[in-house]
Amino acid sequence: MKVGLVIDNSANMSKQELIDCDVKKVVPISFVINGEEYYEGVNLTQDQFFAFMNDKNTEASTSQPSIEIVKETWREVLTTCDEIVYIILSSGLSASCNVAINASHEEEFIGRVFVVNNQRVSYLNKMAMYQAAELIRRGKSAEEIKNYLEDTKSEGGAYIAVDTLKFLKKGGRITPAAAAIGTLLNIKPILQLHGGKLDAYAKVMSMKQAKAKMINAVKKEIEDKFSEEAKQGMVSISVAHSVSEKNKKDLEVFMNEVKEAFADLPFFVCDSLPLFVSCHTGAGALAVGYVVDRLGILSK
Repeated sequence: MKVGLVIDNSANMSKQELIDCDVKKVVPISFVINGEEYYEGVNLTQDQFFAFMNDKNTEASTSQPSIEIVKETWREVLTTCDEIVYIILSSGLSASCNVAINASHEEEFIGRVFVVNNQRVSYLNKMAMYQAAELIRRGKSAEEIKNYLEDTKSEGGAYIAVDTLKFLKKGGRITPAAAAIGTLLNIKPILQLHGGKLDAYAKVMSMKQAKAKMINAVKKEIEDKFSEEAKQGMVSISVAHSVSEKNKKDLEVFMNEVKEAFADLPFFVCDSLPLFVSCHTGAGALAVGYVVDRLGILSK
């Protein structure tokens, strides 16, 4: 049985990473900005996105991929593959996962398309994609791969420090009054990503405090949940961000702080946050977290 890997761009896979994982097709996440449709990584970059979002007159919304486009992609891949593993954005952040699951139950796709609801995004989903590719190389079926990824979906997490309250207000996650007071006091919210959902974690008075609090939160979580795996080198650390090119120095400083704090653990990736997440955090967000690697991906 030949198994094909199909994904969306919720993990910001580079061209080389797509080759490494032998990804057959990428279904891009779309945005509607001022009535025009844009696709992340196709005709919309991070800097272009934030240029739009910083204009108070901009009307922007995310748009899940058309299920007809998704099904047509599946049909195309199934001409050369027997089965498909479809890994996409967390069901906690978008309805597209459940829509795809329902479509996979249609007669032409039953037993051939397996949609993974592993509730991940960003580097967490990137690890899942690498794990799927490794399991395909080991001859596992699409159903076995889906089950493995869903069984291990909670083996990772992220903490995200938000530099501006503007986008949380714009998305309705905080009230305009709370945003105004928070901005006046220079409050920096910290969000957490567990179980596929963005939730509030803490509030601090500066990005310096936010970075320290996130690093300590990750250390405690690893110690409480995966101390044995960490001793065996299975727990990797990653950084994600929505930092523009002109502010790369801030990212470099943070990277050095993270690597120093977790010097005994392997480093996985430093990636831009997917725009689907960045539309809630705004520019300047910094994230750190971990993911468990039981298949030895990082050693390959």
